[in-house]
Amino acid sequence: MVKHGRNKKRRAGRIGRTKLKNRNFRFFKPPQITDLVVKESWNPKRSAAENMAALGLSTNNTRSLSNSTTAELAAITSNKAVELYDIPDSDNIPKSTLRMLPVSIENQGYMVKLFAKYGSDYKKMSMDIKLNNMQHTEKQLQKIGARFLLLNENQLRSELPDSVKALMAFC
Repeated sequence: MVKHGRNKKRRAGRIGRTKLKNRNFRFFKPPQITDLVVKESWNPKRSAAENMAALGLSTNNTRSLSNSTTAELAAITSNKAVELYDIPDSDNIPKSTLRMLPVSIENQGYMVKLFAKYGSDYKKMSMDIKLNNMQHTEKQLQKIGARFLLLNENQLRSELPDSVKALMAFC
């Protein structure tokens, strides 16, 4: 008995292969340097570490810190951030940055409906396929529900029925 299918499959793989093109890049693309002094002294055929050493800069700062004495380290760490960086003197923090809520607005509405119908019975919540349309498991509902019940009045974004208010921590 001749097994034609197996040999045919083997041969088909060899015929369909193409060789990868040999892309032999000798040097990486040099970085885009805007400073004229650095641009003139930068050699694209050398490594970044060699170029930095030629400019008098160190590429491995941890090595220099490990060799320095404790007095030098204390002097380095005693500098304050204001001295090291240009920080504006403004005391006004923009209010445009939104704080994340512990429970999203959608999950709050989701849990309000479930708590209104089932109270704190997470097993029944997980089996209800109409209200629990996301099909969360009992453990997932417990996790979301625990976070929801610990919300304060500022973080609440949905209307609460009286049965749910009785379960909440702030009431």
